[in-house]
Amino acid sequence: LYDADIRHLKVETLIMDEAGQCIEPLAWCVFSLAQKYILVGDHLQLPPTVLSNEATQLGFNTSILEKAVAKIKPIFLLNTQYRMRNAIAGFSSAYFYDNELLTAAHLQNIAAHLIFIDTAGSGYNEEFGPDGTSLKNDGELKIAQKLIETENIDPIQSAFISPYAGQVAAAKEILPTLMRCSTIDSFQGQEQHTIILSLVRSNDEGIIGFLKDYRRMNVALTRAKEK
Repeated sequence: LYDADIRHLKVETLIMDEAGQCIEPLAWCVFSLAQKYILVGDHLQLPPTVLSNEATQLGFNTSILEKAVAKIKPIFLLNTQYRMRNAIAGFSSAYFYDNELLTAAHLQNIAAHLIFIDTAGSGYNEEFGPDGTSLKNDGELKIAQKLIETENIDPIQSAFISPYAGQVAAAKEILPTLMRCSTIDSFQGQEQHTIILSLVRSNDEGIIGFLKDYRRMNVALTRAKEK
């Protein structure tokens, strides 16, 4: 408010876009400007970015939209998606949106649009990337290379995404230069014809780290339009 010098503004209706990524204290800073508020966003996708672990533990990564949805009515769901084939949207619809997310008629399935490759027991285990902190999985990168070759995947119309920056950095070294390689967080709001999603985690302890964050997985599984 101080930086933008908008403290003097008084409006009837305030529309907050991407409210699912807005921390609650920031929202209260602008609520004083209006009599009525409309919060727009998806609280089941990525939460606000909070760098402090202590603040996260205290709940500051819960967005104002998530708080509002839990306590305030009315709530309106834009219930038809126009991005992806029904098979791709189907899992998210069932798991996150109580089967209320519908798919436009022209996007019904015409082929196998969602394919899972289970690498359990293959020896493709995770390891630390070049920075020594983030993780990578060379075996999954070999699978990605093979898919691109055998499935004739067009790099220009495709993207490789992963939750781990170490895997993304390794992918940029070996995958086609025209293919976009990105973390899931950076790819939110974007889409591509074909998405290769590399989840990286594979270890004897069964630890999956922040793959447990269902909101990040919801984003990851809904970036592809066709496969």
